[in-house]
Amino acid sequence: MNYDLFFTEAVTRLHEEDRYRVFQNIERIAGRFPRALWRNDQGEKEVTLWCSNDYLGMGQHPDVIAATINAVEKMGSGAGGTRNIGGTHNPIVELEAELADLHGKEAALMFTSGFVSNEAAISTIARLLPNCIIYSDSLNHASMIAGVRNSGVTKRVFRHNDLAHLEELLAADPAEHAKLIVFESVYSMDADIGPIEGIADLADKYGAMTYIDEVHAVGMYGKRGGGIT
Repeated sequence: MNYDLFFTEAVTRLHEEDRYRVFQNIERIAGRFPRALWRNDQGEKEVTLWCSNDYLGMGQHPDVIAATINAVEKMGSGAGGTRNIGGTHNPIVELEAELADLHGKEAALMFTSGFVSNEAAISTIARLLPNCIIYSDSLNHASMIAGVRNSGVTKRVFRHNDLAHLEELLAADPAEHAKLIVFESVYSMDADIGPIEGIADLADKYGAMTYIDEVHAVGMYGKRGGGIT
């Protein structure tokens, strides 16, 4: 097999289908959020970032910048290895404790991104549960869908926020099977809120476990900004 030709043709197809992704070259401007410099072969120009997940501009806050500088001066740059190899830096330990307290949980675990956390957590939980069946909202984020897919377990997709359809699927499966309902509190694309209480009631009724993504609710809902739940 000619591997070079195979991948060259694959990339060519992506170009032909207008699906070839080019990552933008940007440089955020400190103190002027959400302004940034955008660079390409023709030069650079100043742009506004409408797609930043730094919604509140905290990455530009003077206290955050000062804390970052202090941490680098005190501990140097980089983790020096994974947790399994070099342990966890104390600021991360403290941050995880604060996050656990914010959400009223026993513990918290930091990941490199929200996408990775959903993908890893959902797939791991589902694989550990015996004869697990996942029930996933049809509008779940791609990271959650990836976690469901990577788990390799049986999945059911219920219509968005449709409690009747979810119950229909739950009732049709064996009671002895482990069940995991995967959904969001605030859906990023439609900005609607999931029927959390109703899903929790169905979980109790059918002996299911729930997994909720609160990423778009944190900072916006709850007495302390910890999310809806």
